[in-house]
Amino acid sequence: MEILAQLGVALGLASLAGVNLYLTVLLTGLAIRFDWVHLATQYQSLDVLAHPVVLIVAGLLFLLQFFADKIPWVDSLWDSVHTIIRPVGGTLLALQALGTMPGYVIVAAALLAGGAALTTHSAKAGTRLLINQSPEPVTNIAMSLAEDAAVAGGVALTLLNPVMALMVFSGLLTLIWLLFPRLWRLIRTTMWLVWHKLKLPGRREAPESPVDLKCEVTDELRDLLQIGAGMSADEVSWTVSCLSGKGRGVRGFCANLSGILVAPLRPDSLYFTTFKGLRSRLFKFPLDAAQVEVESKFLSENVTLSSDGLRAVFRFPRGQGTLAEEVARRIRESLTQKITPLGEQVVPLIEEAQSVEPKLVEAPVSVVPPPTGILPLPQSDPDGKISPFPAVG
Repeated sequence: MEILAQLGVALGLASLAGVNLYLTVLLTGLAIRFDWVHLATQYQSLDVLAHPVVLIVAGLLFLLQFFADKIPWVDSLWDSVHTIIRPVGGTLLALQALGTMPGYVIVAAALLAGGAALTTHSAKAGTRLLINQSPEPVTNIAMSLAEDAAVAGGVALTLLNPVMALMVFSGLLTLIWLLFPRLWRLIRTTMWLVWHKLKLPGRREAPESPVDLKCEVTDELRDLLQIGAGMSADEVSWTVSCLSGKGRGVRGFCANLSGILVAPLRPDSLYFTTFKGLRSRLFKFPLDAAQVEVESKFLSENVTLSSDGLRAVFRFPRGQGTLAEEVARRIRESLTQKITPLGEQVVPLIEEAQSVEPKLVEAPVSVVPPPTGILPLPQSDPDGKISPFPAVG
């Protein structure tokens, strides 16, 4: 039980350091200095956190983070700077909690503590990137206060009931790792969109020429279309690279996927392909009674395709609004070709045929010459019957 308690304190402090390192050090040091908790013998190495110098430095840095953490995008910049600081700080806190241990235990504990701090840090940074896509500061302030309250509660749980803290933080880390693929996609795509936004000029200039959607089919894309859709490269109208947004109605389609939007020559559907090694996917979006909209967001230009029970968002970086408009226009053209009834296509042909004036064509008349001889009249036989043959006399 004593070993479990030590592991609980080490894991709890390391995990909390990944969220807010300075507040974790400050609260732990204050709790020890003012005897809010009575440390057991095995935790005496944590007394260093109660030193006045440590408390002053941790307090000043926490005060700086308190304000930076509530300003949109400044908090993400702060998180990026602390990508190394928080895992290292969490590792040092965990080693202080473990005290004197064999060398192999210290190395293993350092690896686990650093991984735990990096995991919680990634969860915090990813959540802030998601929130920052809405530029209003209310959600940032609310999220920052909630994180500070969670860290305070976590420190209290870790110091008062280390075994319970071990179970709670183990379950929390497991949950984060299950969600880590989506979290990593969120961080990667958001940073890519931020980079494109930072490269934008101060004012938007009109494009010199209209956007032309090209048909670029790689070997990998060709094979995926052939296997998944039974479509050859000659049946593709145009392709364009984009990111996926939130969607519903198509199984497996989720946000923050990097892929290629494919429009076939047949105006009945749209395809989105994403390549992830052996897990390449092909998503089909029927164009039955669909609506297409273009919307400018803080980080992206979104093309939204929606119909009954289906919704898909395709994201383009800021500055590519003309490209998004052209993609939407092409999709609308496909919708127009698809929803035109057969009767509306036949009526113009009938009207065109009726508008043609009929013309009389004179056929050549052949003149049959009159007979040159006199034909014999039919003769009657003795029985009174008329015979068509002349009598032979």
